[in-house]
Amino acid sequence: MQNSFLMMANTEATNSTHNNSNDQTPFFELIEEYDFPQPKRGDIVRGEILRIDSDVVFIDIGSKRDAMVPHQEIAQLDDEFLRTLSTGDMVPVYITRTPVGSEQLIVSLERGLQELDWERATKLQAEDASVELKVVNYNKGGLVVEFGRIQGFVPNSHIPAIQNVYSHDQRTSAKSKLVDSSLNLKIIEIDPARERFVLSAKSAQNEQRQERLEALSVGERVTGQVVNMKPYGAFIDIGDGIVGLLHVSRMAWEHIDDPRDLFAVGDEVEVLIDKVVVEKEQVSLNRKALLPSPWETFEEQWSAGDLLEGEVTAVVDFGAFVRVTDSVEGLLHKNEMNIPSDTDPSDALSEGDVILVRLVQIDAAQERLSLSTRRVTAAEEISWMQTRREEASAIETLDEAEIQPEEEPVSQEPVEEI
Repeated sequence: MQNSFLMMANTEATNSTHNNSNDQTPFFELIEEYDFPQPKRGDIVRGEILRIDSDVVFIDIGSKRDAMVPHQEIAQLDDEFLRTLSTGDMVPVYITRTPVGSEQLIVSLERGLQELDWERATKLQAEDASVELKVVNYNKGGLVVEFGRIQGFVPNSHIPAIQNVYSHDQRTSAKSKLVDSSLNLKIIEIDPARERFVLSAKSAQNEQRQERLEALSVGERVTGQVVNMKPYGAFIDIGDGIVGLLHVSRMAWEHIDDPRDLFAVGDEVEVLIDKVVVEKEQVSLNRKALLPSPWETFEEQWSAGDLLEGEVTAVVDFGAFVRVTDSVEGLLHKNEMNIPSDTDPSDALSEGDVILVRLVQIDAAQERLSLSTRRVTAAEEISWMQTRREEASAIETLDEAEIQPEEEPVSQEPVEEI
């Protein structure tokens, strides 16, 4: 900058000599009279790096004098950052001292970069935008995150990962595990003058959750983690802070008495989205739909005319329901029961009875099974009953053998020699 101005000043001085040899203006007076922009302390300006020495950096900021980053600051700057600087680079600087007389124009490269980060953060807050930042430390009150060359703070109350953790030691452990990870955050308070920069993972998660809820579609397959269990179902975290309910009736094809018989907190589960109510942030899940239908499997294994053993699960006016496998029940209609027409089904069968039935018809698509005892011959029933008695006898014999005490070995005392 100064070199170009010197050339211009010399040219003007030469021209002036030619025009009026008696009216010469000294070279340095021309420099003082030239209208340079005068920076003020606290200004942020951009400048071009002119020279990088071992302990100082000179920068052209378009002023009368070149600016200097003093050696005290250079010594404190990160070596890796300094290695990225080259002559000709444009960099932001903060004016820390304006020259008086022959004093040097002093600027701060670090403060300039920091001020740009404050401006960027202020713009993000104005736009209500989220930002992903790295967690670099933690303390009793929350987490410390890095935003360029400034640091922000995330209070405990704005960290979703520790909201249900009440033990001090457990909270400390949970926060320590977040160090070096990245969090999606929203700026909730910013005051550069007080160097106050507060962010919230909770606010960002709420926004992200709303967007995800709106994007979810019925029938979508997702994977989540069991976070809570109730007698009526399991709560599954499917990401972005969305927790859906997997009702006990949607867990499996077979009847589930207690969800804890199937899952434990922490288990990973693949489910389908059954229903989404965005306004209430409610999501219903379905695991049963992803499992092979027992009706299809049953249809592959059995055909009309086959004999099956089943257990009566309910007796009604028009017949009885009989479970023939863990997940398949069929109807034994009154007309297919081996009883007189005027007999009530409850007079012949009771819940829990084990009976032999013949498979009359399978409709896997409608999940319907027609059964009959009337079509079971007497010989077939006698053979089945005989087999059941033999199996029961074998089990009884085995049980007796298992509880029979072992015979104690006869101790043989040594015979005394005569």
